[in-house]
This record gives sequence, C-alpha cells and structure tokens, in this order.
Amino acid sequence: MNVVNTQIAYILHKRAYRETSSILEVLTKDYGRIALMARGTRGAKSKIAGNLLPFTPLVISWQGRGNLPYLKSVERADLKAPSLRSRSLLSAMYINELLMYLLHKDDVHETVFEHYHHCLYSLENENALEITLRQFEIKLLELLGFGLNLLTEADTGERIIAEANYHYHLEHGPVLCTEPSARSDNATMPRLSGRCLQALASEDYQVLSENTQYMAELKRLMRFVLNFHLGNKRLKSRELFRPVSKDLSGSSFS
Repeated sequence: MNVVNTQIAYILHKRAYRETSSILEVLTKDYGRIALMARGTRGAKSKIAGNLLPFTPLVISWQGRGNLPYLKSVERADLKAPSLRSRSLLSAMYINELLMYLLHKDDVHETVFEHYHHCLYSLENENALEITLRQFEIKLLELLGFGLNLLTEADTGERIIAEANYHYHLEHGPVLCTEPSARSDNATMPRLSGRCLQALASEDYQVLSENTQYMAELKRLMRFVLNFHLGNKRLKSRELFRPVSKDLSGSSFS
C-alpha cells in the first residue's frame, strides 16, 4: 500500500462523505491536486478536525491506492497562516475555485503551488486585492500553458503601439482596432489600450494598479479569457461576493 509522508499542502475544498467522514481536495507541492478521504473528521470527538482549515499551510500524510487514498495525519505547518477577512477571505475562496476548475488531478505543478502560496499572503493587503488577483490569474494561465499574447499584434506580428487600441481575440491575441469608437461588431471582445498591453507585457503591475482605466481594461480581459477556459462552470465565490460588496467599495473578482 502506497504511503506518502510529510507533504506541504493546502485544502482547496472539503465536502461531507457518509456520516462522519470528509473528502478533501488538496493542493500539494510535490503531487499536485489530489483527493483524500478524511475518516471520522466530522464527529465531535475528532482529533484532527480542527486542523482541516482552508488557506492554512499544513503538513499531511496519506496512504492507499487508487483515486481516493485516505488521510493518515495532518498538522499545521510551522508557519503563520495568512490573516484573511471579508473581501480578502472571499478573494481567497475565488482563487481556490479557479484551481479546482483549472487544475487537473495528479498533475504536478510545483510553481502553481508556490504561486498560490504567495498569493494567499499577498491577499492580506486589502488595499491591493484587485491587482493581486489579476497577477494570480495571468500567471496561473501562463503556468498551465494558456499564457496570453501581449507583445505583438496577432494578425501582423508587429509590436504593440502605445497610442493604439486593440481587441483581444481568444486563443489569438490583440488585434488592432480600426473603428474610431468603442462600438463595433467586436463589442463583446475586451478592448485594451496599447499602453495597458505594454504594461502587462513588462509586468509593470505598479503602473497598472495606479491607473483606473488600465485596471478596468484588465478586469474585462481576464473575465473574458477565464470564462472561456471555465466553460459552463459558474464560480460560487462571485455570487457570494455580491451581497458583501453592497457594504464594501468595489469588487475584486474577475
């Protein structure tokens, strides 16, 4: 019987299984996203239920063959968990959902694990949530092989012009806008300024975060691209955010 010991991990999702157990969707550094059965974790006498926390670095061990091995042990890593509240917490729920839908089980992505880990701690800064999420989305797509074309005009291969505007075509890239106004047959496609694309290509997130127009363009772009990769899947975290945003300024979700 296969045994894996002392893996650094994060719980992405937990659901009830039978009367007292749970099924955990876990992101690990060395094994990617895996599913584990956690036996007896929903009873009042469970010794490990208190450690099954999302957004908390854990050290876990598991055992078994097949698609659903069982959790042997879990303890909190010797690292303080990020402090996430309100919009920060909902933003963390959002990136968990993205990983659940976009990551295939058992595909090892050590860089994705590290990217997720750093993003959780960046989300502690509620004043920078939106740019933090856009950085996470863009890098995640790149790491999964869906990187965006940001350097050149897709039809001609010419460099992006700062003063021009572009429509972003899925799986193709930015195409120069020829109509004088924003209204066109391509109105459903996100429209971006050349300067915004240049800042994205150079990863100048400071410039992007300080310009409300760039941030609006970037948000439309990422919603457009992610909706394509998510297909018909709906993100529950977006729905949860709406009532909260009535009392909070702005929405960070894509």
